[in-house]
Amino acid sequence: MITSFSKASAATLPPETIDYWVTPKVVHIKNDDLLKSYLSLDYKNHTKQMVYASKDRYRSNYDTDISISDKSMSIEIIGHVFPDTVANYLPGWLASIIQNHTAIIDSGEASVDRDRWIWDSIAFVLGDYNKVVLETRNGKEKTNQEIVDAIYNQNRMTAPSKLDKDVMLKVVEDIQNNNVNPILLKIF
Repeated sequence: MITSFSKASAATLPPETIDYWVTPKVVHIKNDDLLKSYLSLDYKNHTKQMVYASKDRYRSNYDTDISISDKSMSIEIIGHVFPDTVANYLPGWLASIIQNHTAIIDSGEASVDRDRWIWDSIAFVLGDYNKVVLETRNGKEKTNQEIVDAIYNQNRMTAPSKLDKDVMLKVVEDIQNNNVNPILLKIF
C-alpha cells in the first residue's frame, strides 16, 4: 500500500522530476536514468539531497523520522544506481540482484529491510575510517582488523542493525589498497 507519492520539485532536486514515495518504515526511490544522471552531476551533494528529500517526505507523512542513517541510505542509493561501486562487498545473492538493476530502491528500517546491515557496515567504515586511523596507539599503526574492531565497537550500540565485520574488513582492505570505487569516496 503506497501511502505517499511525491515527485521532487526543482527547488529541492534537479529540474527534472525524480519519483519517490514512502510507506511505513521504507523510502522507495525509482531507480532510472534520470536518477543516475542527477547523481552523476554531483555524487555527494545530489545523493544528500535525495536522502534529505526522502526523509523529509517520510517525516511529513508519519510525523516521525525513519530509522536509517543518512550515510547508510546514501550508500544504498549509490549501490543500487551504480552497482559496481559496492558489488564486491555484498553477499553473492544480493550482488546479483543489484547488478541486474532493481527498478525501485527500497530503503527500509532494519526491522523490515533484511539488507540494512550491509549498507550500515559499509557506511560506518567509509564514514569513520580516517578518524580511527588517526587515533594511533603509542605511535603504532593499526592493523586492518584493529581498524574494523574500533569502528565496530564505536557503532555497534547505535547501529539500527547488526554490523558485519567481514564486510567491514573488505572495505578497509580496499581503502588500504586504494581499490575503493571513487564514487563511494566522493559521497563522504
